[in-house]
Parts: sequence; structure tokens; C-alpha cells
Amino acid sequence: MTNNAQLTGRPFEWLSEEDRKAVETPSWSKGARIAIFHFAFYIATLYLAIGPFPLWANLIGGFLNGFALGLLFIIGHDCVHKCFFPNLRANQIMGRLTFLPTAHSASLWEAGHNRFHHGKTNFKGVDYVWTPMSLEDYRAASPWRRFLERLNRGLVGQFFNYPVTIWIPKLILPVAPEVRAQWKRYAWDSVLVVLGHGAIIAAILALGKMWNPEMSYLAIFAVAWLLPMIVWNFLASFSFYLHHAHEDQHWFDRPEDWSFYQSVIEGTTHLEIPALKWLGLYYNVMEHTAHHALSTIPIYHLDKAGKILRAHYGDAVTAYEFSFRDYFRILKACKLYDYRNHQWTDFEGNPTGPALNERREPVLAAAQ
Repeated sequence: MTNNAQLTGRPFEWLSEEDRKAVETPSWSKGARIAIFHFAFYIATLYLAIGPFPLWANLIGGFLNGFALGLLFIIGHDCVHKCFFPNLRANQIMGRLTFLPTAHSASLWEAGHNRFHHGKTNFKGVDYVWTPMSLEDYRAASPWRRFLERLNRGLVGQFFNYPVTIWIPKLILPVAPEVRAQWKRYAWDSVLVVLGHGAIIAAILALGKMWNPEMSYLAIFAVAWLLPMIVWNFLASFSFYLHHAHEDQHWFDRPEDWSFYQSVIEGTTHLEIPALKWLGLYYNVMEHTAHHALSTIPIYHLDKAGKILRAHYGDAVTAYEFSFRDYFRILKACKLYDYRNHQWTDFEGNPTGPALNERREPVLAAAQ
């Protein structure tokens, strides 16, 4: 283990009272402007997808509408963290509105994301976001399950991981084992999702026929619902993977090994993707270490918070600028995880990353 027993990663350690107030205080004006702009972007790209344009333009519209879904989802994510607006009821309403286009239950997302993912980040059996199998798990699995894991931990997994392992089984109906006993608590949100998203599909088909009568219902559905949902689900799988997969990040399966500092400050990634600065909200999502260190920071303040955090902890934070070379290196390295030696391995159990006790020492800011 690294010699970081004195470090906690908690906000008091890297944020002054003044800075914490600045980054944690939601803004009505910023929240309202962001919400209005992104709903407008969603409608505009939807019109491009099903309006009276050449097919190539419709396809571009459907592709961009997938990004619009992701951006609306980011707003909903902040609302469920109760930090997008200064008012709880406003967050509850906006969260449900922005989750409807992607068919997500706000209360189920709160349970899985806020309670499990943030509550015990990178802890096997609780956090289910890209949880790696151990070599023992992998060898004990059926041939079919091993085949699926190989797909999941490769490029194909970037397309199906989120819808297959999280969205469909956990975030529409309260049927997952961890929430099943309290299904009544989530039932009304599930009804809202099923009826509300069904109404959105019906509206897309009706608007498509009104705006572009020559387009068939099947084509409307494919370009304005299926294509955007494929794009959105890829973005979700891809983003969550980059947040929680890297040779320097470590997972745990014993409570005595886990700590907030090692799972959050060392165990999540800050990623720079300059080409996507035009997608402001998505770009800020990559300030993932700061988000996990203090999840009540609004998305529009994460950039400032992330800079403060990285200045404090230095190289202890896994931070890099995205490149396809790094991306494919990580895909190759992060297959299975050795929970005893705390390092990533390939499917044969050969180490592909540093052990936890080889982790970089934090270089704290001089002022600290």
C-alpha cells in the first residue's frame, strides 16, 4: 500500500471554506440557461433527423440527437445529486424531465448511482460500474460467460456494456436484486418512465409524419429513436469505462483494504478531450475525480473544482489527455483484476499494470 494513511480525500482536505462555497453553490441562472439550450439542441437535432432533408442529413441529425440525449442525461444526473438548481423540488422535476428521453427512472438511478456507485466506489459487489472479474471468477465461469467477458472487456463492450448490464436490467423497472424488496418505493417513477418514454416515441413518429410525410414510420423510428439511443448508449459505456478503467486504478473486495482516498482520488480518472470542448457539459463530465470527491458540485463548477483538487494531490490523480493510443492500451491491459495483489491482469492472469504498493506518491501543494 502507498504511504497515504494520513490522507482522506475528503473535501476539507483539498478545499478551503471559501472555495467549497464557490464550487458547491448551485445557480438558478446557469442551470436555467443550460437546460433551455440543451432542450433546444435536442429539438433541433430531432427536426434534422426527421425533417424534409436528404437521408444523409437525417442520419447526421440522428447521430447528433444521440449527443443531445447524453447532454440532457448529464443535467438529470446533476439533478438527482440535488445540485443543478438551488431548490430540491426544481431538481426533482428537471431530473425526471431530462431522464425521460433516455428512459431512466430517477429514483432507481439515485439508488444505483448515488448510493452504490458513490457510496462504495470501486468495491466489488456494491459498485457495479465496469466491475472487473478476478482470474478465479473468470476460470469458474461457463464458456459462454467467459466469451461474454472477453467481448465486454474489448471494443465491442463499449457498445453493449451500459444497456445490457446497467440501463435495461436496473434503471427502468425495480426488478434488480438490490432494489426488488423496496419495489413500491420506485414504482411510480417506473410508470412515469414507461408511459413518458412511450409518449416520446409516439410524438417522434407523429412529428416525423407531419414534417416529412414521405418518410416511413420504420425509417422515422430507426433514424430518430434507434440511432440516437445507440449513440447515447455508446457514449455512456465509453465514458464510464474511461472514468473507471486504467492500469493505475484499483478495485477492492475486502472492507479493510478499501478507503475513500484510494477509491476516489487514486481510483477515478480526470480526462482531457480537447476535441469535445464544444460539448461543454460532456467535457466537464471528464472532471470525474472532483465529482467523486464531492458529488454535490454542479457540473458547471466542476472545472474549477478539478483544478483545485489536482493542484493539491498532484500525480496521485490519474489524469491524461485522451488519445486512441492510450485508449487501446487501456483496453488491452484492463481485462481481469487481481484483488489480492491489487493489479490488473490479462485473461491468463499475467500482470498488466502496477500493484497498489507501486502507486505514485501524492505530491501535495506547498501551501498544504
